[in-house]
Amino acid sequence: MQQLGRLGAINLFNTCLSRTVQNSNLLDLSDIPTDYTEHEKKSKTDEHAEDEMKGKTDDCIGKVVVRSRKKREENQEEKKHWKMPVKLLFCYCLQKSFSNVLDSLMFHLQKGHQVLEVEGLRFLGMRLKCQQVVANLERIRRTLEEETGRVATISCWAEAAGLDEKVLQQNLHFGWYCRDEIIRSTRSLVLYLARNYRGLGIALEDLIQAGNLGVLQGAERFDHTRGYRFSTYVQYWIRKSMSRMVAQHARGIQIPYTLCSAINQIQKAKTALNSGHKKYPDDDEIAKHTGLSLAKIRSASKCLRVVGSIDQKMGHCINIKYMEVTPDMSVKSPEETVMRQHMIKDIRDLLRGLDSRERQALFLRFGLQDNQPKSLEESGRLLCVTKEWMRKIEKKALTKLRDEDICRNLSHYLDL
Repeated sequence: MQQLGRLGAINLFNTCLSRTVQNSNLLDLSDIPTDYTEHEKKSKTDEHAEDEMKGKTDDCIGKVVVRSRKKREENQEEKKHWKMPVKLLFCYCLQKSFSNVLDSLMFHLQKGHQVLEVEGLRFLGMRLKCQQVVANLERIRRTLEEETGRVATISCWAEAAGLDEKVLQQNLHFGWYCRDEIIRSTRSLVLYLARNYRGLGIALEDLIQAGNLGVLQGAERFDHTRGYRFSTYVQYWIRKSMSRMVAQHARGIQIPYTLCSAINQIQKAKTALNSGHKKYPDDDEIAKHTGLSLAKIRSASKCLRVVGSIDQKMGHCINIKYMEVTPDMSVKSPEETVMRQHMIKDIRDLLRGLDSRERQALFLRFGLQDNQPKSLEESGRLLCVTKEWMRKIEKKALTKLRDEDICRNLSHYLDL
């Protein structure tokens, strides 16, 4: 006290002390039962003596405490609400003010009442049911917007859903609240599963967002009658949503989701076979282990190549980019150009041994003149013959060209 007096805070200390004494006298003891045993009566007698001493303290302070039954009635009313079945509680939430119901829910969540432990499963079922109701309403709105081609109003939405506008808004508000509660309650599970997908080119925030979408998808399809827990069931949808996110955005070149799943299976099989047999497995062993076809494994192996930038430097000490040393395959070499010119000349000399109609038919069918091959019907229309007659002319001309000596002379052009 002397130290407080030196600091000049004695008045502040007295004010805080008086407030503490006032608050201690405002305790509501109306809910305490009045039937006691002999041992309890003796203890209550001692407590009554202490209450008289506190009463004297109240008299000294000069404050009169007026007790009210309103708080007790509100507590009893809230307990009745928590003992309702799920359907009745949902209807009650729609009839009463949404803010009052929300305050009641938060009050019980903060105080940790035992009734929450008893009705926990019912409350979870109610939230899942509300999420399914909201999902159906939003599906109706999307269908309505696709049919009309414009944004659906509340009145049109309510008419399509067969509900009143006020009831529709109440259902949406309470359903959105339940959706937020589902996401909040499963956040730890989403974070736990998102750790398995870190380091694959996707930020943790994006993985969490994909996991939340998976939670909502699982909540729409969850069926409690099958006997599974919601946390066990929703893990599949969380993993699926995160895997699809990684498959679509983790690579520089987008790969189909089914092929990405095959790549993951192949990598796991390679790891397992390499650790077991201590050697690098071939495609046949991987196909046996995974059940995939050889063609699927070969196509997946091509996608496993690392994609890099051609503008990247080749080394730290060499100031040369990959683009500067990579050959352009679209530009033909001089040798190929000369060989192609000789091939065209030899083919024209070969076609001179055919009839004019046969030569003209091959020029049209294979596009030897304008590099635009034409179908049998188009070629026959230009030559004023039917489609079947055009096929016979083409077959006769190709039979003449399939001579052994002629094929032997032109075989060196097959490498072009």
